[in-house]
Amino acid sequence: MPAVIFDLDDTLYPQIQHVHSGFAAVATYVDRRFNVPAKDAYAALRFASETGARGSEFQRLCQVYGLDETIVVDLVREYQAHRPQLWLTHGALKAITTFRESGWQTALLTNGDPAVQAEKVRALRLPGLIDHVVYANDHAPAGKPAPEPFVEVLRRLQLPAHEAVMVGDNPVNDIDGARAVGIRTIFIARPGRLHHDGADAVVTLLTDVPRVAAALLGRGMAHAA
Repeated sequence: MPAVIFDLDDTLYPQIQHVHSGFAAVATYVDRRFNVPAKDAYAALRFASETGARGSEFQRLCQVYGLDETIVVDLVREYQAHRPQLWLTHGALKAITTFRESGWQTALLTNGDPAVQAEKVRALRLPGLIDHVVYANDHAPAGKPAPEPFVEVLRRLQLPAHEAVMVGDNPVNDIDGARAVGIRTIFIARPGRLHHDGADAVVTLLTDVPRVAAALLGRGMAHAA
């Protein structure tokens, strides 16, 4: 049976959800340890992220509240270890369900620290929906677009490349990486990135993916979304 392979971050859910969830965990930690009100710490982190300090939000938090910046290591640990609160993108559940009802296999192929990504997968309740979950960084030092993660997911699916479709939002990691090993591709267009010349198809809605994937492989799709 054919298969669809989904990217995770900014494909099945907005990655900013994870960022904000992590900020909430850090704010709770700062409240508990330094008596900085959690709501104020959270607001400071959001403000830093949204006003040009992305990547140095924790340092900015320390500056605002006069905290020793040596605690940034602890804040990073709290962020990375927290149990996130996440929700699937509108249409993601419907698309996955349509594939499963039509007899397609489903897989997830995601970059990032496997432990962090596993928490995201759990939070999104994907283990009961996705047949195979592959953490790309377990199979190549930088994950996608290296070929090894794609080869691994095809091995688990027990399919040749031409029987699978990769769905993702990253032009290099998802689209170029999949095409390099012969997997057909669907690019999820986001604001500011509305096309990809190398993708086999471009969609803006996840609910369109089952119909487009079926057309790419010349397969039927029951109850197409």
